[in-house]
Amino acid sequence: MIMFVKVLQNILFVGRFLAICVLAAVISAVGKPELELSILAVASVVVLMLAVATGIVNTRHKRPSKQRIRLRRAALPLRLRRTAQTTETFDHDPETVWAFIRPAESAVLLSDAELAFTVPGTPTGVGEQQCFIRRDGTVSIIEVIGEESPRWAATRPVTPDKTNSRSTYTLESTPTGCTLTMGIVMELPAGFKFAEDPGQWWEARARTYLKRAKEVLSARQG
Repeated sequence: MIMFVKVLQNILFVGRFLAICVLAAVISAVGKPELELSILAVASVVVLMLAVATGIVNTRHKRPSKQRIRLRRAALPLRLRRTAQTTETFDHDPETVWAFIRPAESAVLLSDAELAFTVPGTPTGVGEQQCFIRRDGTVSIIEVIGEESPRWAATRPVTPDKTNSRSTYTLESTPTGCTLTMGIVMELPAGFKFAEDPGQWWEARARTYLKRAKEVLSARQG
């Protein structure tokens, strides 16, 4: 809309200038060329002054906008992005592994959770929330944000955390069973420091999870 108004203003401005030129030509035709030159000179000066003034106004109008953008960007917290993944092979098909790791209750066997359950009222699949109560009394909740059974799932923490993270679980068939790959994407606040390297921290956590899953499935098969 603003662009339309500017174009309309330019058209009207050019039209007025042309009308002045036509008037000057008519005056010259009736025998007063000196008056024609005066009118054209005044019109040209006015056009030049208006063009300069418009340029100054537009420049001053744009500067605050750019400054506001810079300030807005400066106000955004800087975050560092880190990714990691760990893979384990299983002598079981994807459906068997999926059926074991998918329910929230399995976290009692796969992690340090003392109690794990699906949050009542949440749907099954995308949007499902799972709650985990650890042995030290801490509580965490994750939400399923993507899923294709029995191939992959993606989750994110719902409980407040300094690390904005997203975890993935991907199952792929192999000639002898399948592989399970656990991945994570972490966005860390600038200056945030782990007690250890984030990649090593994730590797230790994921490796423990995958090892336990493999042990439990092997015991059930035996």
